[in-house]
Amino acid sequence: MAVIRRLWQQRLSPEAWLLASNLLSRLLGFVVSLLVSRMAGVQALGVYSGLLITAASPTTPVSPVLANNATILSARHHGSVQLRALLRAQVPVWLLGLLFAVLGCVLMLLASSLSKSALLPWTMVLWVMAGLVVGQLLTHLVVGLYHGADLSVRASIVSSVTAIIALTSAYPVIQYWGLSGILVQATLVALVPGLLMCWMVWRADELITPRSFAVDLRNESRAQFWQAWPNMLATVLNNGTNWLSCIYLAERFHGHAGLGVVAISLQWMALMQLPVSSWAGRVMRALSLGHAEGEKSLGREIGRQARRCACVSLAVGVAVVAVTPWVADLYRVDRVTLFWMLAINALATVSAGINVVYERVFFCLGTQRPWLCFSILAYAVQLVVTWMLIPHAVQAVAVGNLMASVTVMVGVTWYLWRRGYLARS
Repeated sequence: MAVIRRLWQQRLSPEAWLLASNLLSRLLGFVVSLLVSRMAGVQALGVYSGLLITAASPTTPVSPVLANNATILSARHHGSVQLRALLRAQVPVWLLGLLFAVLGCVLMLLASSLSKSALLPWTMVLWVMAGLVVGQLLTHLVVGLYHGADLSVRASIVSSVTAIIALTSAYPVIQYWGLSGILVQATLVALVPGLLMCWMVWRADELITPRSFAVDLRNESRAQFWQAWPNMLATVLNNGTNWLSCIYLAERFHGHAGLGVVAISLQWMALMQLPVSSWAGRVMRALSLGHAEGEKSLGREIGRQARRCACVSLAVGVAVVAVTPWVADLYRVDRVTLFWMLAINALATVSAGINVVYERVFFCLGTQRPWLCFSILAYAVQLVVTWMLIPHAVQAVAVGNLMASVTVMVGVTWYLWRRGYLARS
């Protein structure tokens, strides 16, 4: 009862609103994918998911950096500078990030055949991609600004209301306007929250900000952006590898239908990883406490957390695989194909759960170079394995992902064993 009472008391906390907003966004993705697959076919789902992933791949390296920098800047000057001045200071770096994202998006569109799909006119593809890229970057930036100003609840309400409207309108949109309609809706879901929150900032009364101080804010924002280039580079490598393996190669050898199956498997794999990703912060705390007590204690904590994450990931993976026939029937795809995709993804989820622990170990050790080296090796393995097997079966995408995850797990295990951490656990 005490736990229930505490949860009820925290129902209006920023954390609760953020959780609700994230769950609604995830639910929206599942519902729309299911409706597109059932009402428009798996080929339409392949085009829909391919365009969304292609738009997200070049923006993901930039958008967290913009959001984190905006949060830092807003928190540092909270109360002394109006949000409108802080938003203006972010415009130059936002435009620079937009340039990088647009260039990456154009290259990906030229490399794939998504813009040549018979299901959509190419002008529609261009407008949708432009809206998605601008919307994702703008919304991440403004949400980061709101977090730093302690306005997380307001940002979550805007995002939640947008997701609820999209959920309730998804069926009639697909029913009357088909694939084009639901892509326009996806563009609005990405764009409207950012525009609305910008308008809310802009209409507020503004304190007079001296010109010299405004220049200082822009310089501070620009410096923070360039300091994050190693993180952006690592994310570019990760996203580029995943896009080549999951989108480009799958579409090239198995068409839009194969791309649709890949999209379904990736969505359910994200569900398998949800428990471990949800408590990643608690894992970090446990490892930090273990590290503070010495190497022996850290070694024991690594083993304890790795076993916990692996067991939970395995349990969730088995549960998802067990219901695969019904999932395949819901999406109207081949049962056998989806079964093997999800079964291989379940194995990859186990190793990925262990890697969640390993990644945070390096934060405790104060070095990221070994993790980056093993990750680059894993990206190469994923590309080679997928390239070799994809002509034979679409399941090669899942096999490549599994091999990449296992490569990181084995490499980091060896590294920690050589360093004496696992030997003393």
